[in-house]
Amino acid sequence: MVITVLTSRLLRVFASRTRLAMALGVVVAGAAIAVPVAAGAADATIGARPGAVTSSRAASFPATVAALDCWTMSGCVAVGANTPQMATQPIAERWNGTRWARSAIPKPAGADEITVNGVACPSRAECVAVGTGYPPANSKSAIFPFADYWNGSRWTAGRAAASGGGFAAVSCSSARNCYAVGDYTPKGTDASVPLIERWNGATWSKQNAPVPSGTTFGSLSAVSCSSATFCVAVGTDGSGELIERLTASGWSRTTPRSAPSAELYGVSCPSASSCLAVGSGLTTFGGSLAERWNGRTWSAATTPVPRGASYAGLQSVSCASASHCLAVGVYVTNGAYAVSWNGSGWHLVGMTTSGGHIGAFAAVDCPAATSCAALAGTTQFAASDRSESAFWNGTRWKVVLTA
Repeated sequence: MVITVLTSRLLRVFASRTRLAMALGVVVAGAAIAVPVAAGAADATIGARPGAVTSSRAASFPATVAALDCWTMSGCVAVGANTPQMATQPIAERWNGTRWARSAIPKPAGADEITVNGVACPSRAECVAVGTGYPPANSKSAIFPFADYWNGSRWTAGRAAASGGGFAAVSCSSARNCYAVGDYTPKGTDASVPLIERWNGATWSKQNAPVPSGTTFGSLSAVSCSSATFCVAVGTDGSGELIERLTASGWSRTTPRSAPSAELYGVSCPSASSCLAVGSGLTTFGGSLAERWNGRTWSAATTPVPRGASYAGLQSVSCASASHCLAVGVYVTNGAYAVSWNGSGWHLVGMTTSGGHIGAFAAVDCPAATSCAALAGTTQFAASDRSESAFWNGTRWKVVLTA
């Protein structure tokens, strides 16, 4: 079952809510949700400087949002791309507490198709969105990671340092200190190895990402930075979980003791002494996987899942503090669920909703203990999929369609 994940690096960087379905080889149509399309895309606003796109006409095509960052429940940014075939236009959506409004993000130079997988906003006027650029089919150029930047009024396009790979996630402790992660293929090899790059406010630089000796596949799916000198990135080394940790002395690798087939999809570190990473062991029954960092060691646990759920996996986690975390996931078939951490144990979160039905969770962000925003979809099937957001107040979910 894990083979599909390990041999499909390009699929991995599509919207996070399809990762588990692809890994299990089920709900195949669900993978198409985030494999976005060729529509004519949005035009740049007349008079805007080159590389900057701010047109609200971006709303003229359907899109799927895959990542978000929130300051409060009335201030969020989500990013994604047009759908339902291969994406040609990145988009951003902004939440004001009442509705989502969309604007286009400039596509990086040299890209024919793209995926947009992560966003981090260290302030209301500063955001970094990351993804992967795919050159035209007849081009000899390699795929490449890219990053776009929001300055409070417009988005501009940029390129990362590496080529032959892409970004899956980004985290910023400040506007001049961001880490983006994913994977890439070193020149002259067939290997796929973890990619970590740092943004200093002006340029991207590749970082050393240690992996086990002999590894020919490695990929990082998520990253969380609580300060300029402490970050945790998670993913897979090809045979199980991979955890990379940044301290003042650089990046180091941790080998957890969980199931060999396990893979981590999300991580949140409210401080250097508290992190939670979540994912799946890719087993038919049992709980989804959580790894907890207490400042010294990692300890693994399984979390509760809905009765009768199989192949459950947590896709994303967000911690407002060491004792207030919310993780969201999916299970076969087409089931969305959430669990909370209270500092001593995991508990299932009720799925009572108003405004709609949550079909599949993709990402979550919690600016406060009982204030969380999640991205989701009403169904896993591309023909009728709609991107939606779901806001949790500690008791129930309110579902709102995105723009």
